[in-house]
Amino acid sequence: MLHGRPLPTVGHLPIPFVMGYDTRPLLTLGEKENFLNLAADNNYYLFLEHDSQHELITVQHTDKGVRLNKVFSCKDIL
Repeated sequence: MLHGRPLPTVGHLPIPFVMGYDTRPLLTLGEKENFLNLAADNNYYLFLEHDSQHELITVQHTDKGVRLNKVFSCKDIL
C-alpha cells in the first residue's frame, strides 16, 4: 500500500525522485518501485494530478528502470 503520492509528475518516475516533504522517503522508494513495476507489467493508466503536460500515462520497463511509455488525455480514453 502506498502511504503517499509518489508520482505527482512524469519527472518523478525515476525511483529516487520523491517529494521533498515525504516524511518516510526510504519507505516510499520500495513502495514506488513495486507500484511502478506492477503498473508496467499490467499496462495501467496512471493519472498524474500535478502534471500540467501529462494527464494520463502508461509506463514500461527499460534498461534504466520503469519509464514513460505513452501519454494520453482524459478525452482519449472516454
